[in-house]
Amino acid sequence: MLEWIAILFVASGLVYGLWSRRMQKFNISSPMMMVLAGAIIALPLGLWAQAPLEPLKENFHFARVFSELTLAIILFLDAAILDCRKERPALRLATRLLMVGLPLTVLLTWVAAWYGIAPGLGIVPALLISLMVSPTDAALSRPVLENRHISSPVRQGINIESGLNDGLVLPVFATALAIQAALSGQTTNGWITEAILEILLGAGVGIACGVILGMLVNHAVARNLMIDRFERLFGVLSALLIFLLAEKAGGNGFVAAFAGGLALNIASSRVANVIESFGEAEAELLTMLTFFVFGLLILPSVYELWTVEMMLFSALSLLVLRPFCVWVCMIGSPYNLAEKLFIGWFGPRGIASIIYLLIMVTMLGISGYEALVACVALIVTVSVVAHGISATPLSNALANHTKKKRPA
Repeated sequence: MLEWIAILFVASGLVYGLWSRRMQKFNISSPMMMVLAGAIIALPLGLWAQAPLEPLKENFHFARVFSELTLAIILFLDAAILDCRKERPALRLATRLLMVGLPLTVLLTWVAAWYGIAPGLGIVPALLISLMVSPTDAALSRPVLENRHISSPVRQGINIESGLNDGLVLPVFATALAIQAALSGQTTNGWITEAILEILLGAGVGIACGVILGMLVNHAVARNLMIDRFERLFGVLSALLIFLLAEKAGGNGFVAAFAGGLALNIASSRVANVIESFGEAEAELLTMLTFFVFGLLILPSVYELWTVEMMLFSALSLLVLRPFCVWVCMIGSPYNLAEKLFIGWFGPRGIASIIYLLIMVTMLGISGYEALVACVALIVTVSVVAHGISATPLSNALANHTKKKRPA
């Protein structure tokens, strides 16, 4: 059965790829296509007819393993290529979004989740939901990043934010997981020390490996020791090495991957560009696989658990909380109201939310956390559809608005 699932995933990707230009004209993104493909394939497998959360329980290890590697690669590559692709206005915009907008979003979403999702949810589970749905995913708004008529700072600022906010949220998320595990009796009394050591050890391994790998690749490039295809593979191999070493050492592999990417200092802009371009292709494939598994396993597991409160919270998170926090952090910036509203809306939830959800289930299990799993899945589902459909028309509308505002 697994072989047929793999065949159907590859076939779905090829179908979308062959008609991708036409699909995008109809505002159908690759994440939308892969979620739909996974959901359709789940029908003959009987996954939609099973009890809530049963499909995920039975196939959890399959979903978790590749998801962990996916997040490690994305965290590393996003951090590694930061300084070779951005301009100062975009960095200033991203700094506002990350240093002010992100913490404010986490805080307000935390409060809304605590009071609005389910009775007796608990303060720490509400924080976990907030941390899972606050990071954004540029893969769901690719037409925005590719529309050259939108100002570069807006496009690149959104891109930087989505590349770094999952890594910045990660240590807090890991700590919150450790707290909840301690409160539920799944860890010993030394959970504070264990959590801090895991994060610090992961960061230490990542920084050390990143510095060493950066020195090695700079040496190899300067002496023309690397052939082209291994320049392309360098980023992915480095991410996996750092992740696995940190996990083996008892540290947090995701923190290590992110720290390693930040510590990597590639002197050759050509090699950095090669890593970036290959990383984008690799990330696209991993993104497609993640959304396929989301439609195949997670959607059939949770749809019966969705409540009116969760739907209202999803709408609040996407339509009110994120846009309001972006507006606050952009006070005093040179951007007009249309650009602020645009940036506020294009904070889609995707890969990081899915993978953080799987990490939570790995550590805490599903029993007792059904509302968390269902709520995060609902927000991702709504975001995949809403941001996928709106990316092209809204980016074109902003481009036309910008043209009209320019002096003749």
